[in-house]
Amino acid sequence: MKAKPSRPGTIPRRLTSATRLLTRPGPALLASLLAASSLANAAVIEAVRTSSDAQRTRIVLDTDSAANYAVFTLSNPERVVIDIDNSNANTLAAQNFSGGHNGPLTALRHAKRGAGDLRVVFDLSRKVTAQSMQLGPDGGYGNRIVVDLVELGAGAGAESPDKAPVVASKPPARPAAIAAGDEMLTAPTPAPSTITPTPVPVQQAPAPAVARTTPSAALPQPAPSSAPASGGSGIRNMFSRFDRAMATFDPIGKHVRQPIERAVPRLQFRGFLRQWSDVLLERNGPIGTVNQDFRFLQLQNLFELETSYHVADGIDIKGIAHGLYDGTYDWQDSRGLYADSLDRTAEVYNTSERVLRELYVSYRKPGFDLKVGKQQVAWGKMDGQFIDIVNGMDRRESVQLESEDYEFRRLPTWMANSTFYFGDTTVQTLYVFDFEHDRNPLPGSPWASPLAPTSTTNIVLPTDRPEAGNFSDHEYGIRVDRAAGALTYGFIYMYAWDKNPVERVLGTSVQNGNTVLQVRAEHKRLHHAGATMDYGMTFQNVPVVGSLPTVFRVEALYTNGVRFADFEKRAEALAGSSTDGMSTHDTVRAAIAIEFGLPHRTTLIFQPSWYQTLNHKEGLGAGFGGGFGDEWSFIPVVFFSRPFAFTRDRLNMDLTLFPLIGGSDSGWGGLKTKLRMTYKFSQFVKGHLIYTGYDTGSSTDLYGQYNQWDNVGWELSYEF
Repeated sequence: MKAKPSRPGTIPRRLTSATRLLTRPGPALLASLLAASSLANAAVIEAVRTSSDAQRTRIVLDTDSAANYAVFTLSNPERVVIDIDNSNANTLAAQNFSGGHNGPLTALRHAKRGAGDLRVVFDLSRKVTAQSMQLGPDGGYGNRIVVDLVELGAGAGAESPDKAPVVASKPPARPAAIAAGDEMLTAPTPAPSTITPTPVPVQQAPAPAVARTTPSAALPQPAPSSAPASGGSGIRNMFSRFDRAMATFDPIGKHVRQPIERAVPRLQFRGFLRQWSDVLLERNGPIGTVNQDFRFLQLQNLFELETSYHVADGIDIKGIAHGLYDGTYDWQDSRGLYADSLDRTAEVYNTSERVLRELYVSYRKPGFDLKVGKQQVAWGKMDGQFIDIVNGMDRRESVQLESEDYEFRRLPTWMANSTFYFGDTTVQTLYVFDFEHDRNPLPGSPWASPLAPTSTTNIVLPTDRPEAGNFSDHEYGIRVDRAAGALTYGFIYMYAWDKNPVERVLGTSVQNGNTVLQVRAEHKRLHHAGATMDYGMTFQNVPVVGSLPTVFRVEALYTNGVRFADFEKRAEALAGSSTDGMSTHDTVRAAIAIEFGLPHRTTLIFQPSWYQTLNHKEGLGAGFGGGFGDEWSFIPVVFFSRPFAFTRDRLNMDLTLFPLIGGSDSGWGGLKTKLRMTYKFSQFVKGHLIYTGYDTGSSTDLYGQYNQWDNVGWELSYEF
């Protein structure tokens, strides 16, 4: 398509709007719909088993994948509560226990928490202490959450009645084989034959059995074995020894975490070390405004430490710290990489704002949750952040930002977050008193857009940002969700600031005989209204595949009052007209995702996504939520993932395609292709090998501008 001519004092519209991924959520995130799709993030409870003897009562929740969970006890009446993140509330049936073989258990209840979490409550007849652990597949069993209830006064290790119960809040994954003598961490042993397990009925899970990768994931590990037979292959024996060594490789967990947790029973912590590297496949020198005289796009090393301390019944304190170092600025001789001189956090986290990621106090009761402090809230589950609008995002990786990195790239902010539970209905309210804007790729960074100008003739005044100390600058949000069988649906509203400022024309000035604009970037208020829906079902007797678990998901967001840079008005301002150089439009973005759980743990997802600017006009620049450089944009994402059975599902391949179509002018906008191989060395160590290509599209299109950014990368993570 032929480019339109430039207007006086402006950048061509296609060039500017094609870079809007640098200034607001949208394709930069949807274009990173990833292998670990949030549609497959649910840890489905497949069965609940209980047993009891004179020493303890054991509750085992069999899950189809590792889960992020918390366990705590409540009194008056006595209860033990298990909160599970991203779990299906429709997989459990209420249960009444009877008979002495159930120990203190009297009933099982469950309720939906927030957008998709699950709260399981066991009613008790008497006071107990609760100890928990998470185990990966081993000995014929799959993933399990194990909770041991010890009655006060029972057994030699029983606590006195006046001692507060020990709470396990989102405990880290632990291996099946744990050092002897650590009673808190001892792996489950078979119950005596005199104990009769009591199965709790569960409904067939509608969600596909797709493992979720989380920091606490207990990944499959090889069962302990003796030395290889003498006649075995030397390479096979060497790999077997390496495999067994990796299964127990957890130096920080063994020598730091476990001793500290034993010394301070109410304190728990976990974390990870992660290394990302991406290498360009070709060197091309200057590309647009970018001097691409570098090879590595990133050499990032991220350390996370998460700690939680149980203060009292229902009260906990949680903190998360991050340390990041990116060697791209030091480990290669490049004049084109200078972003670290503009903002030191591009290379290393050296400010308290970036190092202190989260810090909040939580107060939990059966019908009410409250969190106050620095935190992140993920409203949307679907890749692309359609209703995930609460927190800003660090978008330093531009179109290569991966959806599994949202949790680590979101910018937590200080807020009060409360949730009320009314049966099948939950109501969440947010009061955000500290604004966080998006961080986009800086000039001189590896992912700086080749279309973005590095200088301007305009007089640019400092950005006007909302202030935490100004009550009128605070943000407010509310979300209401309801469960009705296999259907869950919800509505959101948020009165918030645009995470990216738009330049407002203040007037003109004369410099060196030329008329230039005086502009100031300002964040503008937006009204967001959205809806979400999830429905899980299983198609029976499908040809070839038989039973076909399927999940349908819808997310949509309508935004009122979006400001766009209007280049026609900016040209009028240069000509002497009185105008602020902006236009106001409403935008809509929505997506429908259909996920199929195919045989052999294979996943297929189709997610058509739509972005629309209402009352669109020619000459608009960047703005929140609408089409990318045009009136509308359509991205029909296709994702396929399959593990390899001969590796016990430890090796997995996934392929994702991101085609972009725009209208009514843009047409074809390019294609992003992502092919990834993942190998789980153990429950602690995982590696990825990734190819990412950006193909076709013109040099002013979203993906087309990155045609020379094809790269291969590897990631290695150690979780403790």
